[in-house]
Amino acid sequence: MITRFRRLVQHNLPAKILALVIALILWGYVMNDQNPSIESTYTVQLDVINAPEGYKITKDTSSVRLKVRAPRSLFVSASDSDFKAYVDLSNLDSGKHAVKVQTVLPQGFELVESRPETVTFTLDRVIQKTLKAEFIVTGSTAAGTTVARISPAIDTVTIEGAESDVREVTRVIGYVGLSGNSEDFSLKVPLTAINSDGREVAGVTVYPSSAEVNVQLARGLTKKIVMIQPDLGKDLEKGYELGTVRVDPAKIEIAGRDDTLAKILGIATEKISLEGLTKDTDKTVQLVLPEGVTVTNHTVTVHIEIRPKKSS
Repeated sequence: MITRFRRLVQHNLPAKILALVIALILWGYVMNDQNPSIESTYTVQLDVINAPEGYKITKDTSSVRLKVRAPRSLFVSASDSDFKAYVDLSNLDSGKHAVKVQTVLPQGFELVESRPETVTFTLDRVIQKTLKAEFIVTGSTAAGTTVARISPAIDTVTIEGAESDVREVTRVIGYVGLSGNSEDFSLKVPLTAINSDGREVAGVTVYPSSAEVNVQLARGLTKKIVMIQPDLGKDLEKGYELGTVRVDPAKIEIAGRDDTLAKILGIATEKISLEGLTKDTDKTVQLVLPEGVTVTNHTVTVHIEIRPKKSS
């Protein structure tokens, strides 16, 4: 039986092999003609894996266009959710990084192109910093009254955010609106982190975000507007000289008894050290008030211009 089967198989063997090859070629031709390979593009969300903790992470795109190739029949049931694009942020630290996009495709699909091929990520370490909270009085009290004292519940705050944002913050301020009040009052004041231009720094969180402020009013006091005089130290670095020095605000309204105010031509700031300053600097300083004198805002900002001395 086996011998007969072997004889049957071996009979005209070359012709049979040739027929099989031709049949395979014809089958491949028919299949390729009926189910050809085609290309299509899918837009997918970019996933991030192994992101380091303690960083603010930004990227220049959040989606990727994948151009793929496969037999036409496979596209019938394919959808965007079947295709994945991701980047691996393992072992990255602060700074900008161009990271290659990785892909996961369904079986039978071939990646033709990924746009973009790399994505730029910026990693900014999240830090905290403690600053003094400043309270600025706005508006006016009722006629015949003036602010004797403002007492905030806190002196300092903590700011938190990306290192580049936190470094931009120069002050944390809250505005205390007087709103024509005639009696002592309290209010909750929102606190805002601002830069040297007086603009809010986005992305920085202030803890606590607000503070309770008690405002005490006084009656029977005379008001007077005087200039503010910055008291600069003599400790400027060698090789540098002072340029323009400007106080913001330049004038301030003070209150007190007539005989006290008559002797006052200006209000000085606390001593401002210039040690270590080699570039233009803004300093927030306290006012030095004579006894019996009150002001609504006890601090001012002094803009100091520092420039290298010209060689002779």
